[in-house]
Amino acid sequence: MKNRIITSIIGIPIIFISIIWNIVGLLILCSIIGLIASYEINKMLPKNKITTSSEKIIFINILLVTFLPLILSIFIINEINASSDILFSIYLTFVSLAILIFVRAFTYKNQRFRNIGFWKFWIYVTFIGFGIAHFPLLYNHESRGPNLTIMIIALTFTFDIFALFVGKRFGKTKIFPSISPNKSLEGYIGGFLSLFPMLFLLQIIFDISSSFLTFFIVIIIISFSSLLGDLYESYIKRLAKIKDSGSIIPGHGGILDRTDSILSNIIVFYWIVIWLKI
Repeated sequence: MKNRIITSIIGIPIIFISIIWNIVGLLILCSIIGLIASYEINKMLPKNKITTSSEKIIFINILLVTFLPLILSIFIINEINASSDILFSIYLTFVSLAILIFVRAFTYKNQRFRNIGFWKFWIYVTFIGFGIAHFPLLYNHESRGPNLTIMIIALTFTFDIFALFVGKRFGKTKIFPSISPNKSLEGYIGGFLSLFPMLFLLQIIFDISSSFLTFFIVIIIISFSSLLGDLYESYIKRLAKIKDSGSIIPGHGGILDRTDSILSNIIVFYWIVIWLKI
């Protein structure tokens, strides 16, 4: 717990400074996350003692599916508001091509996928890439994009921190013990309630007004999305038979362990902003 707190004290300001700097700082941060995430995802698959050509191609495919959405979102960043579904169509096209190349090169019975499963693994990789790609999209959303980006990250951190501490102190009712034994209903409620004062405070700081209904919808969806993102990564790790995705962040594990909720939240929050016109 001590390492977790120290890492958060150091890491959170770095993240916010990168975002406040300008979009270049955000893109550098996204690229670093994508690169480390690709490495951690690749490590989930068992390897031979000697790296084979098939393992190299698998890693290249992981990099493609992780980074292509980010690259595409940068290129279409000025057009996304005019045609909000263009990212989906372009992204799905490239992901389909990457999967097609992969399937053509290997059979479904490739031994590297015996724990996770081919499609479960590839859907997870697609989710990671899709989440990272939404950061520049939200950041570039009108004049308040940077503020909205900081807002969703702050809300996610708030939910995670309160869910953790309340869950450790009062957690008795397990939600999905077979996937994540530490997740409790009490922790979720603690995280959910913490979003009310935090969102209210952030709206005042960034001068963002919204109706109570919009306010409540954001909190419900973000809290639920945070939980699902965390559970999804826990599910993949359980299939891969690992405890943490990595060890690069002391007290937190790997980059995927720290960004699981953020990646799911950035996707849903971006579309909340678009659809509800926040």
